[in-house]
Amino acid sequence: MASDPVVTLSDGHVTLEPSILQSPDAFPSTARCLTWRARRLSSGSELGVIHLVPDPFGESPVRARLEIKVDAGADTATVQALAQAVRLACSWAFSALNLAVITWLGPSEPSQRAVVNEVGFRVHPFPQRRAIDGPSGPIDAWYADLTPRDARAPARRPLTVREHHVLTAMARGRSNQQIAAYLGISENTVKNHVRSILEVLQAPSRTAAVIEALRTGLVSVEFDPQ
Repeated sequence: MASDPVVTLSDGHVTLEPSILQSPDAFPSTARCLTWRARRLSSGSELGVIHLVPDPFGESPVRARLEIKVDAGADTATVQALAQAVRLACSWAFSALNLAVITWLGPSEPSQRAVVNEVGFRVHPFPQRRAIDGPSGPIDAWYADLTPRDARAPARRPLTVREHHVLTAMARGRSNQQIAAYLGISENTVKNHVRSILEVLQAPSRTAAVIEALRTGLVSVEFDPQ
């Protein structure tokens, strides 16, 4: 698909510039693909790279796979802006390529996971075992999918990266004291984050918040590495 035209996309806040990767090893895919570099319009700063790989079978693919390159530990503003860019790319692909679904298979890395969550991807509750290649061999990966109905602006404000960390710890059954020690913050700060999480998820309790987070793919149940 390297010879196919790739358009520049923009929504007034972020822009997607067609790109040919200088290093083919930046992504594991060798199939035909569409690649954009996402930037903020206001500053021109780069947010990350978006890579769409249409199903190679047939002339009119109905599926595509999303891959994202973003700095690990990206701050909340970067995650939100990149999610906006990914949503823009996916919306264009659904319309221009007539796709039925876009899938994502990614590592247990919070920045990527936060991006796909905010876009509207439905993250499956259990990871796929040994699904992708890691630095030292196959590793587990999270699987998510997006349909045209899902690719819309979120109805509620997204969780911040820190709130997502707290919510993930809540889903692991950790107390406020344990979360504070784990994240290196005060217990009072944890309580404030929990309160904000309950408000965002419109949940009456911690248990209800975790159930809603599992249902919507904000967090998932991880396998015990042991």
